[in-house]
Amino acid sequence: MTIATTVDRPTTRTTRLRTMVLAAAALTVAAGITLAGAAPAFAHDELIGSSPEPGQVFDAAPSEVALDFSNDIIEVGTAVVVVDHHGEDVAVGEPVIAGPRVTASLPADLEGEYQVRWRAVSSDGHPIEGTIDFGVGDGATGVWTEQPPHDDAAAGDGDHADSGDEDGEHEGEHAETLDTAAGGPDGWAVAGFVVGGLGILALIAAIIVNAKRKSAGPGAGPRDGNGAGDGTGSSGGTA
Repeated sequence: MTIATTVDRPTTRTTRLRTMVLAAAALTVAAGITLAGAAPAFAHDELIGSSPEPGQVFDAAPSEVALDFSNDIIEVGTAVVVVDHHGEDVAVGEPVIAGPRVTASLPADLEGEYQVRWRAVSSDGHPIEGTIDFGVGDGATGVWTEQPPHDDAAAGDGDHADSGDEDGEHEGEHAETLDTAAGGPDGWAVAGFVVGGLGILALIAAIIVNAKRKSAGPGAGPRDGNGAGDGTGSSGGTA
Protein backbone atom coordinates (compact mmCIF):
# COMPACT_ATOMS: atom_id res chain seq x y z
CA MET A 1 0.00 0.00 0.00
CA THR A 2 1.19 3.49 -0.82
CA ILE A 3 0.49 6.25 1.71
CA ALA A 4 0.89 9.87 0.63
CA THR A 5 1.41 12.38 3.42
CA THR A 6 0.92 16.10 2.69
CA VAL A 7 2.73 18.65 4.88
CA ASP A 8 0.36 21.36 6.13
CA ARG A 9 1.58 24.82 5.27
CA PRO A 10 1.04 27.97 7.41
CA THR A 11 -0.98 29.64 4.67
CA THR A 12 -3.43 31.29 7.07
CA ARG A 13 -0.72 33.04 9.06
CA THR A 14 1.12 34.17 5.93
CA THR A 15 -2.08 35.53 4.42
CA ARG A 16 -2.85 37.45 7.61
CA LEU A 17 0.62 39.03 7.71
CA ARG A 18 0.39 39.91 4.02
CA THR A 19 -2.94 41.63 4.66
CA MET A 20 -1.39 43.67 7.50
CA VAL A 21 1.47 44.77 5.24
CA LEU A 22 -0.92 45.87 2.50
CA ALA A 23 -3.04 47.77 5.03
CA ALA A 24 0.02 49.58 6.44
CA ALA A 25 1.13 50.53 2.93
CA ALA A 26 -2.35 51.82 2.10
CA LEU A 27 -2.42 53.93 5.27
CA THR A 28 0.99 55.40 4.43
CA VAL A 29 -0.13 56.43 0.96
CA ALA A 30 -3.42 57.82 2.24
CA ALA A 31 -1.69 59.86 4.95
CA GLY A 32 0.76 61.33 2.42
CA ILE A 33 -2.02 62.31 0.02
CA THR A 34 -4.08 63.85 2.83
CA LEU A 35 -1.19 65.95 4.15
CA ALA A 36 -0.22 67.12 0.68
CA GLY A 37 -3.77 68.11 -0.19
CA ALA A 38 -4.44 69.81 3.12
CA ALA A 39 -1.27 71.93 3.20
CA PRO A 40 -2.75 75.11 1.67
CA ALA A 41 -5.81 74.94 3.94
CA PHE A 42 -4.00 74.12 7.18
CA ALA A 43 -5.11 76.74 9.73
CA HIS A 44 -2.38 78.65 11.56
CA ASP A 45 -2.91 80.30 14.93
CA GLU A 46 -4.57 83.72 14.93
CA LEU A 47 -4.44 86.93 16.96
CA ILE A 48 -7.74 86.99 18.84
CA GLY A 49 -7.20 90.02 21.06
CA SER A 50 -4.75 92.79 21.86
CA SER A 51 -4.03 95.78 24.06
CA PRO A 52 -3.85 98.33 22.58
CA GLU A 53 -6.77 97.46 20.33
CA PRO A 54 -6.50 98.65 16.71
CA GLY A 55 -7.18 102.40 16.58
CA GLN A 56 -7.37 102.81 20.36
CA VAL A 57 -6.43 106.21 21.82
CA PHE A 58 -5.08 106.52 25.39
CA ASP A 59 -4.96 109.57 27.62
CA ALA A 60 -1.64 108.30 29.00
CA ALA A 61 0.83 105.75 27.63
CA PRO A 62 -0.12 102.12 28.32
CA SER A 63 2.41 100.11 30.29
CA GLU A 64 2.71 97.30 27.76
CA VAL A 65 1.67 95.72 24.50
CA ALA A 66 -0.33 92.52 25.07
CA LEU A 67 -1.16 90.07 22.26
CA ASP A 68 -3.50 87.10 22.75
CA PHE A 69 -3.42 84.23 20.25
CA SER A 70 -5.64 81.22 19.60
CA ASN A 71 -2.94 78.76 20.69
CA ASP A 72 0.43 78.63 22.45
CA ILE A 73 3.18 80.64 20.78
CA ILE A 74 6.71 79.35 20.12
CA GLU A 75 9.28 81.62 21.76
CA VAL A 76 11.98 81.35 19.07
CA GLY A 77 11.38 83.95 16.36
CA THR A 78 8.66 85.96 18.10
CA ALA A 79 9.23 89.74 17.99
CA VAL A 80 7.42 92.98 18.90
CA VAL A 81 8.48 96.33 17.40
CA VAL A 82 6.83 99.72 18.04
CA VAL A 83 7.48 102.77 15.83
CA ASP A 84 6.43 106.41 16.15
CA HIS A 85 4.90 108.53 13.37
CA HIS A 86 8.39 109.14 11.95
CA GLY A 87 8.92 105.41 11.55
CA GLU A 88 11.57 105.41 14.27
CA ASP A 89 11.82 102.61 16.81
CA VAL A 90 10.46 103.08 20.31
CA ALA A 91 12.38 101.34 23.10
CA VAL A 92 10.24 98.38 24.15
CA GLY A 93 11.03 95.45 26.38
CA GLU A 94 11.85 91.96 25.16
CA PRO A 95 8.74 89.89 24.37
CA VAL A 96 7.55 87.74 27.27
CA ILE A 97 5.67 84.62 26.17
CA ALA A 98 3.25 82.78 28.45
CA GLY A 99 1.36 80.16 26.46
CA PRO A 100 -0.87 82.00 23.98
CA ARG A 101 -0.09 85.46 25.41
CA VAL A 102 2.80 87.71 24.37
CA THR A 103 3.64 90.96 26.19
CA ALA A 104 6.29 93.68 25.79
CA SER A 105 6.72 96.70 28.07
CA LEU A 106 6.37 100.28 26.77
CA PRO A 107 8.06 103.51 27.93
CA ALA A 108 5.94 105.97 29.95
CA ASP A 109 6.62 109.08 27.82
CA LEU A 110 4.68 108.14 24.67
CA GLU A 111 2.61 110.83 22.95
CA GLY A 112 1.30 110.85 19.40
CA GLU A 113 0.60 108.10 16.86
CA TYR A 114 2.27 104.69 17.06
CA GLN A 115 2.22 101.36 15.31
CA VAL A 116 2.90 97.93 16.81
CA ARG A 117 4.53 95.54 14.35
CA TRP A 118 4.45 92.00 15.66
CA ARG A 119 5.50 88.62 14.42
CA ALA A 120 4.94 85.34 16.24
CA VAL A 121 5.64 81.69 15.50
CA SER A 122 2.41 79.72 15.80
CA SER A 123 2.15 76.27 17.34
CA ASP A 124 2.41 74.62 13.89
CA GLY A 125 5.82 76.22 13.33
CA HIS A 126 4.72 78.87 10.81
CA PRO A 127 5.29 82.61 11.39
CA ILE A 128 2.30 84.96 11.49
CA GLU A 129 2.48 88.75 11.62
CA GLY A 130 0.46 91.94 11.70
CA THR A 131 0.28 95.58 12.78
CA ILE A 132 -1.78 97.55 15.33
CA ASP A 133 -2.15 101.35 15.23
CA PHE A 134 -2.81 103.31 18.43
CA GLY A 135 -2.45 106.84 19.76
CA VAL A 136 -1.58 108.58 23.03
CA GLY A 137 -2.62 112.10 24.05
CA ASP A 138 -5.31 114.68 23.28
CA GLY A 139 -4.36 115.22 19.64
CA ALA A 140 -3.98 111.53 18.77
CA THR A 141 -6.31 109.84 16.27
CA GLY A 142 -5.22 106.21 16.59
CA VAL A 143 -4.34 106.07 12.89
CA TRP A 144 -0.64 105.72 12.16
CA THR A 145 0.76 107.48 9.09
CA GLU A 146 4.50 107.75 8.64
CA GLN A 147 5.78 111.32 8.39
CA PRO A 148 9.26 112.71 7.75
CA PRO A 149 11.26 113.90 10.78
CA HIS A 150 10.64 117.52 11.84
CA ASP A 151 14.16 118.60 10.82
CA ASP A 152 13.61 117.31 7.27
CA ALA A 153 10.41 119.36 6.85
CA ALA A 154 12.44 122.57 7.05
CA ALA A 155 15.54 121.30 5.25
CA GLY A 156 16.49 121.37 1.58
CA ASP A 157 16.35 118.59 -0.97
CA GLY A 158 19.84 117.41 -0.05
CA ASP A 159 18.76 116.88 3.53
CA HIS A 160 15.68 115.01 2.31
CA ALA A 161 17.96 112.62 0.46
CA ASP A 162 19.90 112.00 3.68
CA SER A 163 16.60 111.43 5.49
CA GLY A 164 15.64 108.90 2.85
CA ASP A 165 18.82 106.98 3.60
CA GLU A 166 18.04 107.07 7.34
CA ASP A 167 14.48 105.87 6.73
CA GLY A 168 15.87 103.03 4.65
CA GLU A 169 18.14 102.08 7.54
CA HIS A 170 15.18 102.08 9.95
CA GLU A 171 13.15 99.89 7.60
CA GLY A 172 16.10 97.53 7.30
CA GLU A 173 16.34 97.29 11.09
CA HIS A 174 12.60 96.53 11.36
CA ALA A 175 12.83 93.85 8.68
CA GLU A 176 15.85 92.27 10.35
CA THR A 177 14.10 92.18 13.73
CA LEU A 178 10.89 90.68 12.37
CA ASP A 179 12.60 88.29 9.95
CA THR A 180 14.15 86.55 12.94
CA ALA A 181 10.76 84.86 13.39
CA ALA A 182 11.19 82.96 10.15
CA GLY A 183 13.68 80.68 11.91
CA GLY A 184 10.94 78.73 13.77
CA PRO A 185 10.53 74.97 13.29
CA ASP A 186 8.58 73.81 10.27
CA GLY A 187 5.44 71.86 11.13
CA TRP A 188 5.29 70.24 7.69
CA ALA A 189 8.78 68.83 8.18
CA VAL A 190 7.44 67.03 11.26
CA ALA A 191 4.52 65.69 9.22
CA GLY A 192 6.98 64.43 6.62
CA PHE A 193 8.85 62.48 9.29
CA VAL A 194 5.57 60.88 10.39
CA VAL A 195 4.72 59.75 6.85
CA GLY A 196 8.26 58.46 6.35
CA GLY A 197 8.03 56.50 9.60
CA LEU A 198 4.84 54.79 8.43
CA GLY A 199 6.56 53.80 5.21
CA ILE A 200 9.49 52.31 7.14
CA LEU A 201 7.09 50.28 9.31
CA ALA A 202 5.42 48.89 6.18
CA LEU A 203 8.83 47.93 4.77
CA ILE A 204 9.83 46.17 8.01
CA ALA A 205 6.58 44.21 8.00
CA ALA A 206 7.21 43.11 4.41
CA ILE A 207 10.71 41.90 5.33
CA ILE A 208 9.30 39.90 8.27
CA VAL A 209 6.74 38.20 6.01
CA ASN A 210 9.41 37.34 3.46
CA ALA A 211 11.65 35.88 6.16
CA LYS A 212 8.82 33.74 7.53
CA ARG A 213 8.05 32.38 4.08
CA LYS A 214 11.69 31.39 3.59
CA SER A 215 11.88 29.78 7.03
CA ALA A 216 8.83 27.61 6.20
CA GLY A 217 11.07 25.55 3.91
CA PRO A 218 10.46 24.16 0.45
CA GLY A 219 7.05 22.83 1.46
CA ALA A 220 5.67 26.37 1.54
CA GLY A 221 5.47 26.53 -2.24
CA PRO A 222 2.18 26.72 -4.18
CA ARG A 223 -0.14 23.71 -4.41
CA ASP A 224 -1.03 22.08 -7.68
CA GLY A 225 -4.54 21.56 -8.94
CA ASN A 226 -4.97 18.30 -7.00
CA GLY A 227 -4.20 19.96 -3.67
CA ALA A 228 -0.78 18.33 -3.50
CA GLY A 229 2.44 20.27 -3.09
CA ASP A 230 5.22 20.71 -5.60
CA GLY A 231 6.62 17.33 -4.71
CA THR A 232 8.92 18.38 -1.94
CA GLY A 233 6.12 18.52 0.62
CA SER A 234 4.97 14.87 0.11
CA SER A 235 6.53 11.57 1.00
CA GLY A 236 5.45 8.12 -0.16
CA GLY A 237 6.03 4.65 1.18
CA THR A 238 5.06 1.11 0.50
CA ALA A 239 3.74 -1.36 2.97
